[in-house]
Amino acid sequence: MIPVSGSMVLNRDLPVPLYQQVYNIWKRRIESGDLKPGDRLPTERELCDAYDVSQITVRQAIQMLVNDGLVVRRPRTGTHVAHRKFNQDLIRLTSFSEDMRSRGLRPGGRVLAVAEEPADALVADKLRLAPKEPVIRIERLRTAEDEPMAIEVFRIQSSLCPGLAQRDMEGASLYDVLTKGYGLDLAWADQSLEAGLAGQREAAALGIRRGAPVLRVERLTYNSSRNPLEYTTSVYRADRYKLNVSMKR
Repeated sequence: MIPVSGSMVLNRDLPVPLYQQVYNIWKRRIESGDLKPGDRLPTERELCDAYDVSQITVRQAIQMLVNDGLVVRRPRTGTHVAHRKFNQDLIRLTSFSEDMRSRGLRPGGRVLAVAEEPADALVADKLRLAPKEPVIRIERLRTAEDEPMAIEVFRIQSSLCPGLAQRDMEGASLYDVLTKGYGLDLAWADQSLEAGLAGQREAAALGIRRGAPVLRVERLTYNSSRNPLEYTTSVYRADRYKLNVSMKR
């Protein structure tokens, strides 16, 4: 647990509410890197004693930190410094690996399932295939610095990528494989987003509780001739991702 000693003291002569001062102290400590993700804050009682303030004051300060996404409350273990969310811009067509490398993080992955199978009705419709035409389906757990971030399920027409099911895709960038390995032209994509709750299998893979918030993402990628090439559905941890969209009027 993080000691209170060494923290700034409150100034009761300032026209700033005491809860705001407590909030400011801990916000600065978190944003400066003095406190690391996962560190546990002192208990409410310890903070009350350290700053000589009421429990209501401490609770207001902590709630502000929670609202800012700086800390999270966990049953039975207390209040912890939150992992910061990744900002995901929705204006460029990039792969998970490219996104992580652009942040200076090491992308990785673990193949959960790979198969060549007949396209079901949904996949055949998305990729404009004949019913039950063979597709390659690859399901992967995606990680950043070995921390689980997302589950991706990728599907593509088998004839476009012969041998893909036999490739080592543990930590590979799928877009690199498709463009450099198979010469495919990935030009643009339609993407939809939906809030959801983690199922039991998803929660186990992502290291979150069942029923935790997730972001469900569906992406259909096209070539420059407007023909669909690949269809991917992903489940992202909502506690680690924030999506940004730039709009003009």
